[in-house]
Amino acid sequence: MKKFAFSLLLATGCMYANAQKTSSKSKVRYDTIIVKHVTKSPAKPVKKTVKPVEKAEIVLPVPEYINQPYYYDNAGNKLIKLENAAALMITKKKTFGLQGAKQFLSIDASSSKIRFTAKKDIVFFIKTSGDVIDLTSYIKLYQFIPADQKREVTINAKEGLLTDKDEAKGKLMSFSVKMISKDNYMIQLPEQLEAGEYGFVWVKNMELKEFTVFGFGIDWKSSD
Repeated sequence: MKKFAFSLLLATGCMYANAQKTSSKSKVRYDTIIVKHVTKSPAKPVKKTVKPVEKAEIVLPVPEYINQPYYYDNAGNKLIKLENAAALMITKKKTFGLQGAKQFLSIDASSSKIRFTAKKDIVFFIKTSGDVIDLTSYIKLYQFIPADQKREVTINAKEGLLTDKDEAKGKLMSFSVKMISKDNYMIQLPEQLEAGEYGFVWVKNMELKEFTVFGFGIDWKSSD
């Protein structure tokens, strides 16, 4: 009986000891969590797509009258009608032709009322009737020279047997033609015009005694 009691006491003590160990093991543990600090790069700005502003298409003006040259005002996108002046074709022989002869156009005013101050990028428009194949063979641009209240330009000159010291007046100017649309053309000058008097002349029929000159004047700008 005593042995049984001792055994029971020993078993109880062992159970208590195991309970103490279990209690000590079951204590709450706190784990240390290491978080790595990551530096975030700043967000890239979102690029806004800017659409280019579309320029309005410029509609070029069309001349009102056919076979009438117009000066093109680029700043105002408009046409300015040139002067319509009557010119006589005059033939002169010197010393009965021994000193030659010349034909020249003569206008009764020394200057044109239609004047422009631009020296470069001078452009003219002209509309034809549709039967013109090569415009440069039908119309010419001349520089006229003021003389005795007139404007004159030599068209033809023929030398004689004797020396003629009388020089030709004015000169023929070159230009190029570009078709803009059917029967509409742009006349462009290859070089700047000097200050002076100018005029377009239709030379299809050189047997005429009177011609219409589409005149204009070029003045120097005050800043030039």
